[in-house]
Amino acid sequence: MVEAIRQGDIPGVQLRCRQRLGVPVAAAWCWLTEPPRLALWVGRARFEGGPEGVLELETEGREGPVRERGRTLEIAPGRCWALAFERLDDGWENATRLTFELTARGDGCELSVLQQGFEHLPLSRCLTIWESYRRRWREALARLARESRAAN
Repeated sequence: MVEAIRQGDIPGVQLRCRQRLGVPVAAAWCWLTEPPRLALWVGRARFEGGPEGVLELETEGREGPVRERGRTLEIAPGRCWALAFERLDDGWENATRLTFELTARGDGCELSVLQQGFEHLPLSRCLTIWESYRRRWREALARLARESRAAN
């Protein structure tokens, strides 16, 4: 079944995924920045915090390990984190911009993931890369909702 394009998606350019979480913003922030928690929903992680922090991820892809790095561009702890995000093993010449934003919603919160800049990747592959991240974020956010609910 083909998934419909959602509001905020521009194929080959940017994608946006949102997930309602049953935890407050402060708890959700921990799921974004603590490597043991990141490992439960997105992959093995290493994070050097602070205003110029670096996030390194390693996940198991369809064709073997996938290594990625995000360099902090801006951070407002507990609210928003923007990274220059790139695959290290795929020949990307440019990074995408990956933004995590948390918003309080009732007794929980909503996590918005916005990834932009796919059009700066190799033209022959930008749409395929965009689609793989669209699938990846959807699946990862569903895991995050389950894991954060189970830990709460």
